[in-house]
Amino acid sequence: MRPWRAWARGLVELIFPARCYFCRVNLVHRGEVVCPECLALIHYLHSPLCSCCGRELPDSGGGDHLCGACLRKPPVYAWSRAVVCYASPVSHLLHRLKYASDTRALPALVQVVAPFREVLRQEFQWETDRIVPVPLFSARLKKRGLNQSLLLAKIFFPQAGEALLVDILIRTRNTPPQTTLDGVARRKNLRAAFAVRDPLAICGRRIFLVDDVLTTGTTVTECARALLAAGAREIRVVTVARVAGSRE
Repeated sequence: MRPWRAWARGLVELIFPARCYFCRVNLVHRGEVVCPECLALIHYLHSPLCSCCGRELPDSGGGDHLCGACLRKPPVYAWSRAVVCYASPVSHLLHRLKYASDTRALPALVQVVAPFREVLRQEFQWETDRIVPVPLFSARLKKRGLNQSLLLAKIFFPQAGEALLVDILIRTRNTPPQTTLDGVARRKNLRAAFAVRDPLAICGRRIFLVDDVLTTGTTVTECARALLAAGAREIRVVTVARVAGSRE
C-alpha cells in the first residue's frame, strides 16, 4: 500500500472508528466487527457432542458419543455440526440477514464462525466433496433478494470455487415458512418439496449441506433425502446455529 493511502486510511479510522455491530462500542483491533464483550455472550457448542447430530450433551467426563435420539432413530444425514447455540446476539444477526437482507451482518458472521473453519478444512476433501446450500423457492428468493444459506456457504467455505453447487438443489413448490408450523406440520409441509436438477453432478459425492439454523431438522432432512435419492454418497449438515436440544 502506498504511504499516502495508509495515512489516509489511518486518518479515516481515527475520525470514524469501527464500531461493534451490536453495542456500537469503538473497536480496538483492526479487522474486528464484534467486540470481545459481545463475543463473550455467544454460546459456542463444544464437546461432548452427539457424534451424529451434533447436539450438545451433558458433560459426563467422556468424549463425543451418540445421543439417545440418534441411537433410537438415526437421521438420514451422516453428520451435523453447528457453531453456536441459537440465541442473542447471533439470532439477531441471522434474522437481519434472512428477513431484512441486511448484508452488513455478514462480516460479523464471518467473525462468529471463524473458529469453526479449521474443523471444516480438516473434514472437507476439495477434490471430491461438494457444497450445497439449502435453496429458496424462486418467488421467495426474488422477494428477499438473497439466499442466506448461499451466503453462509461462502463464509464457511471461502475457497469453494466450483465445489459450491449453487443451483443443483431446488424447491419444487412454495411452502409456508417453517417458523409458522409445529413439528408434525413442518414434516408434512416439506415432504417431497426438494429435487436435484443434475444428479450426475452429485452422484457418488459426499455433500456438505449448508443452512442457517437447525431447529427440528426437518428442512435438512428433506434436502438430504432428495440428494441421497439422486445418488449422493453421504450428507453432512453445517449450520451457523442450532436451537438448544434440537433434534428432529
